[in-house]
Amino acid sequence: MNHGLRNCSLLAGVLLLCLLVGACGDNTPWRYNPGGLPAAPAGLVATTGNGQVSLSWSPAANAAAYNIYYATSPGVTIATATKVPTITATSTIVTGLTNDVTYYFAITAVNSSGESPLSGQVSSVPSPSGPFQQADLQGTWLFNALVSGPGAGWMRGTVAIDGAGNVAVTSFLDNSGNTTAPAGLFSTMTILPDGTVFQPGAAAGFQGSLSAGQYKDMLVGTATTGAASRLIAVLQKRVAGITFGSSDIKGTGRLVAGPLTFVYHQLSSGANQEWEYAGGQVGQDQAVTYSSINAPTSRQLPGGGNKVTTLAITSDGIVTETPISGVLPQPAALLGHGVMSADKMTIVATMTDANGAFVLRVMQMIHPPSITLTSSSYTLSALAGSYGIHTLVSRATPLWAYGTLAVDPAGAVTFSSYLNSSAGSTPPAGFTLSLDSQGTLTNAADPSYNGKLSYFRDMIVSTRTDAAGGSALDIALGR
Repeated sequence: MNHGLRNCSLLAGVLLLCLLVGACGDNTPWRYNPGGLPAAPAGLVATTGNGQVSLSWSPAANAAAYNIYYATSPGVTIATATKVPTITATSTIVTGLTNDVTYYFAITAVNSSGESPLSGQVSSVPSPSGPFQQADLQGTWLFNALVSGPGAGWMRGTVAIDGAGNVAVTSFLDNSGNTTAPAGLFSTMTILPDGTVFQPGAAAGFQGSLSAGQYKDMLVGTATTGAASRLIAVLQKRVAGITFGSSDIKGTGRLVAGPLTFVYHQLSSGANQEWEYAGGQVGQDQAVTYSSINAPTSRQLPGGGNKVTTLAITSDGIVTETPISGVLPQPAALLGHGVMSADKMTIVATMTDANGAFVLRVMQMIHPPSITLTSSSYTLSALAGSYGIHTLVSRATPLWAYGTLAVDPAGAVTFSSYLNSSAGSTPPAGFTLSLDSQGTLTNAADPSYNGKLSYFRDMIVSTRTDAAGGSALDIALGR
């Protein structure tokens, strides 16, 4: 009897059984998949780097892994293209490319049943390093995040990022009082030369943008968390040598620059899913007076035009707000732990409002406390440039989106890339912005749009109602 042949037959039978019942171990992507072939991936986006291209895409139904195919001629095919096999995440970086050469990319999804058709094709031209490098992420960052959807809530805390991009959460708090961050909320971050930041992990599809301002201290990202929730996170870097004091949050009187004027944009989730846009001023006594407040539904002006709250700040830039006794109506949400930026022109905070809704607020000073606005403080031409934009839409089915947009000197906005959490990759239609003397932005084609250009021209924050009736918060950082 040929024992060798018998053993081979037994081994083949075991392997067949392994594939059919999934007994090869849960960690392999090639377990038996009763759903058949996976769907072709959608939403492929390519981002240029130095000798490399970063790719991200939306998860494909029934996919266990993905294959990357690329070539230097259009019309990528499986048979002729270079293959990068078995990528188990929904983003990757293809390295070893030649700068200034156009590369064309497509991807497939694979499982034990086989390989899907190719996705749509995208192209990218690797180029030498831009103004951003990995060292820009290193340091201590304070973060605020808003989640919309079934897991609605807010999160805030502190992370430390090392030179390799590894992220350690050193403090954490959420709206339920939890002090342990969800697994995978932050993992290893990689930055590309254009300021795009990628992060694999449980917060699927995370993509962020780092600001190109003086300190490179603002990082905004969007992601999926849980089964169907969407989040937007704002991280602010602590810059060595910068301290904060009461002079940063109060007016300087009529003999200098007058009251400290501000606007804020906020987005709510949970019990209330609306944007809110308000303006006001802070006096020498650190007391806040509202001048306007708007939202999709009516709002009462806090304080009725009177001083309604008082601001305070710690030496490490944490801003709090205390109501003034007897003054009505009070704001629905008060700053309990706002974080001031290194340039002292932005405060970001999360909170739970009086109605039980979860809130992310971005408060922008219109001018520094001791500087008076002039005709050249805000000009439309200063808006021109390229921005990485991140959006969270709060509604029954929430949505995140990110992309790259350009603004020309006349205020015309065009998108060069775009992806959302519903696998939509068609860029939004262009539009034109107008700018007033205080940096307020309007869009004549969208009356719901409220925007603000930062004093140092490196950030645009806006709120609006989207086509499906959801409330959107957009944060665009200059590149």
